[in-house]
Amino acid sequence: MLIISLFILLIYSSVLNTSESLLTNNRNIIKIGLLVLLYSLYIIIDNIKYYDHNILIFNDLYILNTYNIYFIILIFIIAMSLITINIINMSSTNEDNFNNIEGNSNLLNKLSIYKNYLYLNNFNRYYVTIIIFNLLGIILFMTSNNLISIFIGIELQSYSLYILTGIPSKSNTSAHNSLFYYLIGGFGSIIILYGISLLYYTSGNIYLNNINILLDYVSFRNPLLIGYLFIIFGLLIKIGAGPMYNWSILLYMNSNTIVTSYISIIPKLSILTYIWYLYHQLNISAYDINNSIDNKIILILSLIITISLIIGSISGLSQIKIKSILAYSGLLNIGYLVLSILIDNINSLTAYIIYITQYSIGHVSMFLLLIIAAIYNNNHLIYTYEIKSIYKNSFLVASLLIIIGSFIGIPPLFGFYGKYYLLISSINSNYLFLSLLLIVSSIIATLYYLYIINSVINDKNKNVITSSDGYNYILSVGNTLSYVFSSFVMILLFNFIQWNNILKGAYIIATYI
Repeated sequence: MLIISLFILLIYSSVLNTSESLLTNNRNIIKIGLLVLLYSLYIIIDNIKYYDHNILIFNDLYILNTYNIYFIILIFIIAMSLITINIINMSSTNEDNFNNIEGNSNLLNKLSIYKNYLYLNNFNRYYVTIIIFNLLGIILFMTSNNLISIFIGIELQSYSLYILTGIPSKSNTSAHNSLFYYLIGGFGSIIILYGISLLYYTSGNIYLNNINILLDYVSFRNPLLIGYLFIIFGLLIKIGAGPMYNWSILLYMNSNTIVTSYISIIPKLSILTYIWYLYHQLNISAYDINNSIDNKIILILSLIITISLIIGSISGLSQIKIKSILAYSGLLNIGYLVLSILIDNINSLTAYIIYITQYSIGHVSMFLLLIIAAIYNNNHLIYTYEIKSIYKNSFLVASLLIIIGSFIGIPPLFGFYGKYYLLISSINSNYLFLSLLLIVSSIIATLYYLYIINSVINDKNKNVITSSDGYNYILSVGNTLSYVFSSFVMILLFNFIQWNNILKGAYIIATYI
């Protein structure tokens, strides 16, 4: 379905759309893409009853179960939300404002908005196609049961992201970002490929379910563990985990907000979810911890967690740019999620499912708020003090408090439950140092989260920035943006009403990995 839609979108965007207006063409492309994703999501959900056990398909190339299907559904929902909001709302808003400006006195403003309008819509033509291409790679990667399909899936996912970071900007910055991302991603791919070659050399097999059987034999276990370690480490490089985190901070800061909202969450969702699956197959906790390779894997992951938590919490304190704060927050959350992987039991997997779900919703909600604030501010937001433009809208201020409160982990918001169950799992598994580090890093991170709130509430100058003639050209917020943003905020706020059902659902999903 996704492959056929890619061909349709490529043909339509390059050939059939030359005779129509720019806006109509891009809206049609977006509608086709969203319909394809919506129908694909319907097919997945409609067949979810068949995934209550592991199903091998396409000659054992891919494996389907409730675990990976749940995260595919979550990724589809987030991707559709970002496509709908960041493209349709911004395109329609710019067109409406361009048509509403009259008179020669506003000529410069009109030309500026029209230039931005053309740029956005030219970007929109490629955005949906690349997103669908990326989702295709994600599905192939997350369901892989074959060494070759793992590499094909991760490369399909990665190359679409390289392209995505390179197309939106009118300066050389986007080309630099794309090349930089490509080089780092290529380094991660080399490490992954080396791990794959070690697995094949040791086992003589390319199917993971057959390779995992050999883990029970001492003569095969150590070299296989080394191969898996290389694959996991290469995947962690691709999402910017510590100590290889600097590139992700720079990439998020320099990329367009629309692109950053996507590349800062979707790759983490897919890669961390698959790392959980791979690490779970190793069953390290069930073996003698005195085994040197098992012990070194635990030590390496503990070091990655420690670096991610320390850097993600402390370095964020000195940041004044919004996206850099969110980037270090992302590094901090990678540390939390890798900790759940290290623990590797049913309780930590349940905590992982809850935590990454609430983090995804909160992360998307924060970027939606930034887009709304940019509309009020007449410009993209860079510094934290610029978010003060939402002060006169009490609903947006309340929404910011809910989102930040969820990041901090204030009960009864969604973020509290994820951190709570993760901390309990860590303590019960005797990872006491990492548990203490989790608490301390969360307290430190609270400071820069509160700094964002302080910029809105206590700033002395709370006037919305307007144009030179006093007219705010970009003022209206589309219905689509309002509905989706409100839905995500309500989930963060009122999840406790159905919390028992949410917990049971997460536990059921965890049992089918």
